[in-house]
Amino acid sequence: MTDNGLPTWEITDWRTGELIKGGTGSYEAYDAAAVQLAPDCKWIHIDNVDDELTEVEVAGVPASLANALQDWIGSAGTPDEDVAAFVGWSVAEVARHREEA
Repeated sequence: MTDNGLPTWEITDWRTGELIKGGTGSYEAYDAAAVQLAPDCKWIHIDNVDDELTEVEVAGVPASLANALQDWIGSAGTPDEDVAAFVGWSVAEVARHREEA
């Protein structure tokens, strides 16, 4: 709450903690900011985020191959450039995701 009694609100990136938008006012003000930032309204509330990793099975990919790929991608000896070429990401994206892991 602010000194004038209005609630304050923030929209943050849950992974980085980066403040995306903040303000003062009603729920309608918050909602308007959220719609402005993402007109398709594809937001996920932090209470619905699960930090626990789950194993994913991809149809047609044998578990042994999936495990080998996971080991290869996770290996410090595998260059970001190789992973980027394999998965179709930029080298910067691969580096960022590997740092977060």
